[in-house]
Amino acid sequence: MTDGAVKFVEPHELDLLIGQESVTVIDVREADEFATGHIETAINMPTSNFDIAALVDLTDENDTDLVFVCAVGQRSFGAANAVLAHVDCEVSNLKGGIQSWARAGFDIEGGK
Repeated sequence: MTDGAVKFVEPHELDLLIGQESVTVIDVREADEFATGHIETAINMPTSNFDIAALVDLTDENDTDLVFVCAVGQRSFGAANAVLAHVDCEVSNLKGGIQSWARAGFDIEGGK
Protein backbone atom coordinates (compact mmCIF):
# COMPACT_ATOMS: atom_id res chain seq x y z
CA MET A 1 0.00 0.00 0.00
CA THR A 2 2.96 2.30 0.52
CA ASP A 3 6.15 2.51 -1.49
CA GLY A 4 7.57 -0.23 0.72
CA ALA A 5 10.11 1.69 2.78
CA VAL A 6 10.09 3.18 6.24
CA LYS A 7 11.40 6.71 6.06
CA PHE A 8 13.58 8.30 8.73
CA VAL A 9 12.90 11.77 10.11
CA GLU A 10 15.17 13.98 12.14
CA PRO A 11 13.80 15.73 15.25
CA HIS A 12 13.50 19.13 13.54
CA GLU A 13 11.57 17.53 10.64
CA LEU A 14 9.19 15.82 13.06
CA ASP A 15 8.62 19.09 14.89
CA LEU A 16 7.56 20.71 11.61
CA LEU A 17 5.24 17.81 10.75
CA ILE A 18 3.63 17.98 14.19
CA GLY A 19 3.16 21.72 13.75
CA GLN A 20 1.42 21.10 10.42
CA GLU A 21 -0.77 18.45 12.09
CA SER A 22 0.08 16.07 9.25
CA VAL A 23 1.33 13.13 11.33
CA THR A 24 0.33 11.00 14.26
CA VAL A 25 3.20 10.09 16.56
CA ILE A 26 3.09 6.53 17.91
CA ASP A 27 5.39 5.91 20.89
CA VAL A 28 6.04 2.17 21.19
CA ARG A 29 7.79 2.26 24.57
CA GLU A 30 6.18 0.56 27.54
CA ALA A 31 3.81 2.66 29.69
CA ASP A 32 6.38 3.20 32.45
CA GLU A 33 8.91 4.50 29.91
CA PHE A 34 6.27 6.71 28.27
CA ALA A 35 5.42 8.18 31.70
CA THR A 36 9.01 9.34 32.19
CA GLY A 37 8.60 11.70 29.24
CA HIS A 38 7.24 11.72 25.70
CA ILE A 39 6.44 13.94 22.74
CA GLU A 40 3.34 15.92 23.70
CA THR A 41 1.09 14.68 20.91
CA ALA A 42 2.27 11.05 21.02
CA ILE A 43 -0.07 8.10 21.42
CA ASN A 44 1.37 5.31 23.55
CA MET A 45 1.07 1.88 21.91
CA PRO A 46 3.73 -0.36 23.48
CA THR A 47 5.23 -3.13 21.39
CA SER A 48 3.91 -5.57 24.01
CA ASN A 49 0.38 -4.50 23.09
CA PHE A 50 0.84 -3.48 19.45
CA ASP A 51 -2.43 -3.23 17.52
CA ILE A 52 -2.00 -2.97 13.76
CA ALA A 53 -5.77 -2.97 13.16
CA ALA A 54 -6.16 0.09 15.40
CA LEU A 55 -3.45 1.88 13.44
CA VAL A 56 -5.15 1.02 10.14
CA ASP A 57 -8.41 2.48 11.51
CA LEU A 58 -6.57 5.57 12.80
CA THR A 59 -4.97 6.32 9.45
CA ASP A 60 -8.20 5.67 7.53
CA GLU A 61 -10.34 7.83 9.83
CA ASN A 62 -7.89 10.72 10.20
CA ASP A 63 -6.04 10.72 6.87
CA THR A 64 -2.73 10.92 8.70
CA ASP A 65 0.80 9.66 8.23
CA LEU A 66 2.52 7.77 11.06
CA VAL A 67 5.81 8.45 12.82
CA PHE A 68 7.04 5.81 15.23
CA VAL A 69 9.16 6.66 18.27
CA CYS A 70 10.93 4.74 21.03
CA ALA A 71 13.97 5.40 23.21
CA VAL A 72 16.67 5.20 20.53
CA GLY A 73 14.85 4.18 17.36
CA GLN A 74 15.26 0.41 17.27
CA ARG A 75 11.88 -0.81 18.59
CA SER A 76 10.06 1.88 16.67
CA PHE A 77 11.78 0.87 13.43
CA GLY A 78 10.56 -2.70 13.94
CA ALA A 79 7.03 -1.48 14.66
CA ALA A 80 7.07 0.79 11.61
CA ASN A 81 8.11 -2.12 9.41
CA ALA A 82 5.38 -4.31 10.90
CA VAL A 83 2.64 -1.83 10.03
CA LEU A 84 4.01 -0.67 6.68
CA ALA A 85 2.20 -3.23 4.52
CA HIS A 86 -1.13 -2.63 6.24
CA VAL A 87 -1.60 1.13 5.90
CA ASP A 88 -2.03 3.50 2.99
CA CYS A 89 0.10 6.34 4.30
CA GLU A 90 3.70 7.35 4.81
CA VAL A 91 5.37 5.49 7.67
CA SER A 92 8.41 7.04 9.33
CA ASN A 93 10.73 6.42 12.26
CA LEU A 94 12.27 9.15 14.42
CA LYS A 95 16.00 8.78 13.91
CA GLY A 96 17.64 8.32 17.32
CA GLY A 97 14.30 8.11 19.13
CA ILE A 98 13.15 10.25 22.03
CA GLN A 99 16.77 10.66 23.08
CA SER A 100 17.60 12.52 19.86
CA TRP A 101 14.41 14.59 20.27
CA ALA A 102 15.54 15.68 23.75
CA ARG A 103 19.15 16.31 22.63
CA ALA A 104 17.82 18.57 19.87
CA GLY A 105 16.18 20.70 22.57
CA PHE A 106 12.54 19.80 21.96
CA ASP A 107 10.10 19.56 24.84
CA ILE A 108 9.38 16.33 26.62
CA GLU A 109 5.89 16.12 28.11
CA GLY A 110 5.50 14.48 31.51
CA GLY A 111 9.24 14.12 32.05
CA LYS A 112 11.40 15.68 34.69
